[in-house]
Amino acid sequence: MTARRIIRPSPGRQTIADLSWASLRVPRCVITARLALPRARAARAALPAPRPPWTTIFLKGLALAAEGQPELRRVHATLPSPRLIEVPHAIGCIVLERDEAAGPLLGMARFTEPHATPLPVLAEALRAAKRSPAENVGTHRRQMRFARQPWPLRRLLLRYALAIGRPLLRYGGTFAVSALGRHGAAIVDSVSVLPCFLSYGPISETGELDAYLSFDHRVMDGADGATALHGLGAAIEGQVARELEALRPSG
Repeated sequence: MTARRIIRPSPGRQTIADLSWASLRVPRCVITARLALPRARAARAALPAPRPPWTTIFLKGLALAAEGQPELRRVHATLPSPRLIEVPHAIGCIVLERDEAAGPLLGMARFTEPHATPLPVLAEALRAAKRSPAENVGTHRRQMRFARQPWPLRRLLLRYALAIGRPLLRYGGTFAVSALGRHGAAIVDSVSVLPCFLSYGPISETGELDAYLSFDHRVMDGADGATALHGLGAAIEGQVARELEALRPSG
């Protein structure tokens, strides 16, 4: 009989376990839409490497859609009484994986005003969040500090953050973006505690893809989610595509 192994969870696994537990308290709904982004795909393909990652393109697209849709700029809080907290501009996060000594670690790159930030700046900030030393990345330092706390305290802190709402905005945001398109897969649902979680599948040669938006049903309804996905597509094919075209070297 093979001896059993007891494996202590890495900080990354531990964080996901905590978020999975906390996300059970968020009533979520998932909506999907088929988007066509031929202009943006062609504009990005025409750029020399390194091109802006698709995650930054979707980050900016959803942030632009949120400018005209306040539901995408809200978080739900229950203390001292149930209410919604709305911010002037969407705050976005991109889920990323870092290689650490203890193993792969899922973390976040946080962007406070992605709607007004140039794509090259977003791309460089994402690269820095993935590759910079851990001590130079604020979100990573906070995550490691949180993971070192006793698990009862971690759970208490998460419940407190969900109850008052503001810590979600301060350390997270109003939405997160994660994608496995380069692996030929898509994340259909999420364990996110943020109000919105955006994912998308592989992008075809014609720029078509399936987009998935998981959202807090206390913050918005299905019609709001559908509006958000169509607004996302319009923003990417419009303002974001024009920005990509302007980045193409002349001559």
